[in-house]
Amino acid sequence: MNIFTCPVCGEKLGLSKAPLLHFEGNTASCPKNHCFDISAKGYMNLLLSQQKNVKDPGDSKEMVAARRDFLNSGAYRPLLDGLCAAANELCNALPSPVIVDCGCGECYYTAGIYDYLKEHGKAPSMFGIDISKNALAAAKARTKPRGISTAVASVFRMPIQSSSVDVAAVVFAPFQPDELRRILKKDGCVITAIPAERHLQGLRELLYDKPRLNEVKPYDVEGLDFLGKTEVSYNLEITEQEQLNALFMMTPYYYKTSRADCNKLYSYFGKNNSFTTEIAFEILKYKVRK
Repeated sequence: MNIFTCPVCGEKLGLSKAPLLHFEGNTASCPKNHCFDISAKGYMNLLLSQQKNVKDPGDSKEMVAARRDFLNSGAYRPLLDGLCAAANELCNALPSPVIVDCGCGECYYTAGIYDYLKEHGKAPSMFGIDISKNALAAAKARTKPRGISTAVASVFRMPIQSSSVDVAAVVFAPFQPDELRRILKKDGCVITAIPAERHLQGLRELLYDKPRLNEVKPYDVEGLDFLGKTEVSYNLEITEQEQLNALFMMTPYYYKTSRADCNKLYSYFGKNNSFTTEIAFEILKYKVRK
């Protein structure tokens, strides 16, 4: 199954009128003969040059590696379990759901949701998009064995067929209601995860003299009905400097923190044997408003 559309035609005709890509071997093309190769890393590049703000958008190889290693440690497994349960609930009446992970990164959550649904008797068609080539290159080990299709693309202009998706997942990626409503079927749903007030409070207390709580914005989204939330919270103990560094690189604080404050974190295990921080997420569920 395929739901990817031609980004070139999408630019000219509008996303809702862009034709589906047809696959033959390692090449995809549209009726206008715009062609896109599937790379050796397993993804298609559907991000046009005029859609880029920088030459190589998205996460760097170093950031992707840090996130992959951190997630592989199981530190965020409770969040994955919550996302899997939410996806299974929303797909309860769908034997073969179509699911898109919007901003999938290296596909830790994408593959986890796919496996969970398979184990619970579903036959999902799974797709992932991310603006980072580096992330999708790292995703190959997860996506290829499962038949998950991925493409480099922006969540602001998704090369995905309109009204084709049963469930869209948005996990720590920009949440674009207009695009989500466009790609979702009339009864389609959205799963998203956001940090709760005290998420990573211990990390902020290590970095800053006056740490603030996270701001949790109202749940109302135009055109979507809020179905409810699930809270995931626990204390995470870290015993190695490398894992603490990796966690830091996954956060927005990595870009915003002064060198002096960063050094508090990078030298932490020179004086301490363990580090503990609160982990607190909210998993939110929505459905397209009729």
